[in-house]
Amino acid sequence: MKAKLTPVDKIKAPEQIAEMLLKYILQGGVSPGDKLPAERTLATQLNVTRATLREALKKLEQLKLIVIHQGKGIIVEDFRKASIDLIFSLLVINGEIDLKILENILEARELFGTDVAKLAARRADKKDIKQMSNLMEKLVKTNDPAKLQQLDFEFFRQLALASKNMVYILLMNTIKTIHDKHLKLFLPLSKNLSTSLQQEILEAVMNGDEEKAAQSAQKFLQAGMELLKFLKSV
Repeated sequence: MKAKLTPVDKIKAPEQIAEMLLKYILQGGVSPGDKLPAERTLATQLNVTRATLREALKKLEQLKLIVIHQGKGIIVEDFRKASIDLIFSLLVINGEIDLKILENILEARELFGTDVAKLAARRADKKDIKQMSNLMEKLVKTNDPAKLQQLDFEFFRQLALASKNMVYILLMNTIKTIHDKHLKLFLPLSKNLSTSLQQEILEAVMNGDEEKAAQSAQKFLQAGMELLKFLKSV
């Protein structure tokens, strides 16, 4: 069924209008290269003020999902040209997880996560080591599945910080936001979770052993693909 735009019951925040338009575009309500309705028409359809609509459209333009041309209208871009922030909306449509997008996220995490561990082993300073060691102490003592997941991901975020690579740090922050927002989705990974590989990674970082850090990180991150198999079987 083709996506449709429907009026809202009351004036909503620009963020909500932006999300509605984003889903409308991603669900095929309009194709790349086509135009959205004129601003006045669109505001009437959605039952919002033009000021609210303009703010919402600016958010979509920042995501590089649309281009607003004076005199030409609001043109929809190919979402594959959009910014990384769009991944939040691609992952969940109408409350359903897109397993293909989740697979993409887990693949990316595994690929750059191993390099993060290698760089951390090369660049970590005393402060980084201390922070990761303190975090590891908490991780080893924790039994609560949700807390385990949060601490585990925080450990990898600390690795990213120790790598001193700003691109990896920001990528990890993006994935962590997705992880925390959909924490329940990742809880199966906490079943019988052993911290042995994380401890191996930390030891390798402390010893400056780049290859060992990368190998241990890859082994651990591959467990994410096991989560995907579990979700596909449910």
